[in-house]
Amino acid sequence: MKPLFETRYTDPASKRISHILRLLGPALLLPWPAGCKGSPKKWKHLQLTDMSAPSHLAELERAGNIGVVLGRASNGLLTLDFDDEDYIERFLEANPLLRTTLRTTAQRGCNIWLRCTTDYPRSSKLKNRSGEEIGEWRADGNQTIVAGTHPTGVPYRFVVENPAIVIDYSEIVWPDVILPPDATESKRVRRVIEKEVVSVGVSVSGGGLQIQASFGVDVIAQVSPTNYHQNNTSLFKLARLVKSYENAISRPATELERQFVFDRWCLVARRFWRPELTRDDYYAEFLEAYSYARMGLDENPIEVAVSRAKAAPLPQVQGFTDDRIRLLVAICREIQQTANSFFLPTRKLGEILGAHWTQVARWLRALEVLRIIHLAPGEVRRRGGSRSPRYHYGPPTRNTVGLLPSVKAAQATPLQSPLLNGAQASNAPKENVPLLNGADGEI
Repeated sequence: MKPLFETRYTDPASKRISHILRLLGPALLLPWPAGCKGSPKKWKHLQLTDMSAPSHLAELERAGNIGVVLGRASNGLLTLDFDDEDYIERFLEANPLLRTTLRTTAQRGCNIWLRCTTDYPRSSKLKNRSGEEIGEWRADGNQTIVAGTHPTGVPYRFVVENPAIVIDYSEIVWPDVILPPDATESKRVRRVIEKEVVSVGVSVSGGGLQIQASFGVDVIAQVSPTNYHQNNTSLFKLARLVKSYENAISRPATELERQFVFDRWCLVARRFWRPELTRDDYYAEFLEAYSYARMGLDENPIEVAVSRAKAAPLPQVQGFTDDRIRLLVAICREIQQTANSFFLPTRKLGEILGAHWTQVARWLRALEVLRIIHLAPGEVRRRGGSRSPRYHYGPPTRNTVGLLPSVKAAQATPLQSPLLNGAQASNAPKENVPLLNGADGEI
C-alpha cells in the first residue's frame, strides 16, 4: 500500500529562504533557534514589508528554524494542522484539490497550506463530532514552522512540495467527521491585495499550477451543471475551457493543471453526480472530452473555420469557378475538424461570403449533390423550415450509414474524390430542389 506521506527534507542551505518563498508566495517569515517553535521574542508587530529589510533577512539566513506568520500579515496564508492521519485522509477525500497544495510534517500529522482570498474563520481548534481536538485551524495571530528541526529532534520536511493553492474559504468541504472552524469574520482579510495573491499561481514555473490564477470558482461555475443529467455537457465545456487556457499561454496544460481544474469542477458539480459513479469515473470522462476538444470555449467554430480556410489553398470544385463556393467548401472542411457534425447558418455564411443567404443555401444543396457534404444521420430537411440541419463533410459511405463518422474519417476524405472531379452521382435526385423560403434563411 502506498504510504500516506512520501517526504523530502527541507534544504538546510542558505538558499532555503528563497525556495520557501517560492512555495508560499507573499509571506512574513520568522527566525527561531533550531528545535524551537518560538521564543519570548515579540513578533506580532512585524509586517510583510519587513521581509525586504536586510537585517531581517540576515537573521532568517542564520536561523535554525523558520516560522511563517499566518493570516492577514501574510496575505491570507493559512494552515490546517492535523494531528491524526485518519482525519487527514478523510479531509483530503472530501477536498481532492488540496492533495496538490503544499504540505509539511515533522513528528506526526501534517500542516496543509493554502491561501484564502475571501473571509475565513478566526484561529481555533479543529474537533471531531465527539468534541475531541484533532488539530488546529491556524489563521490570524498564529505561526507555523515550515523548516528546521522539531523539539523532538525530527526534521521538518515536505510531504507535497508544490506551491500553496489559492482558494476561497467557501470551496473547502468539511467531511461529516470534522466540525468546521468558528463562523467567519467579515474583516479578516480586508487588507489582502488581490494582485499579490493571484500572482502566486501565475509566477510558478517548472510545471507548477500556473492555471490556478485563471480558474477561480466563479469561472468553473459558468460551465458547471445546475441540475442532474448535465455532467457530460458540462465536462466537454470544461475541456474546451482548458483549451482556451492553452491558447492564452501558448502551451498544453500539464497533467497537474488538468487535474487541478477538474478537482475545482468537482467542488461545484459533486451534488449532481450519479450515485453509482465516482470521482475517478468522471475524471476519466473529462480526459476523454479533453482529447476530443479542438477549440477553446471562447472561440466561435465558424470564425475559426473561416480563418483556417482562408489561410490554406482553396480546393478545386468541379463545375464551379466562383472562389466563394471554393471558400465555402474549405470552411466545411475546416469546421469538420472541430466536431463530428456541424451547423451551417446561411445568413452568417452570406455575410462572410458576400452573398444572399438564399444563394448560399443553393450552394449547400449543390455541394450535397456533389457529395462534398451530406446530412448527418437522423437529420431531415423540412421545406420552409427555420432550423439549420447538421452536416458531415465528405461523402457518406455504406459502412457509416446511420452512424456518426469520426473526425479522423472526415479528415481522411480527400477533396479530389472521383465525384469532385466530375463523375456522375448515381443517386441524383429525381425531383426539383424546393425553393428555400424559411423564416430565417437556415436550411
